[in-house]
Amino acid sequence: MGSIANSILISAAANTASLGLAAWIFDGFDITWGWFIAAVVLFTALTVVLRGVVLRTVNRFARGYTIIGGLVLTTLALALTDWVVPASGFAIDGWGTWVGVVLIVWAAGVAYGEVDHQAPPEVPGESPR
Repeated sequence: MGSIANSILISAAANTASLGLAAWIFDGFDITWGWFIAAVVLFTALTVVLRGVVLRTVNRFARGYTIIGGLVLTTLALALTDWVVPASGFAIDGWGTWVGVVLIVWAAGVAYGEVDHQAPPEVPGESPR
């Protein structure tokens, strides 16, 4: 259970950093402080749930999921977060902003995945599944 909690905390940290960076870079992406925390919690929960659904579904037909799948999952989780959190607290406006935010958050998710799936130090040369 500690491993799952640790994984969720690492994911939340990556999401906090990537959403904050995206909001800082893009004028069309606005987050207010109070809603930022709610958005990170919601987005993290959505990505964990959606990733689980995708992996259970896709693994039946293909090995792993692709870059496209990750981008779609990130876009869907951001869209749901944008829909649930009030526009006064979380708003992504414009196609260019959407593309940029998705790419930044997706890249952070890829980096998180690399950190989260490293083998424990006691098992050299092995990666946990």
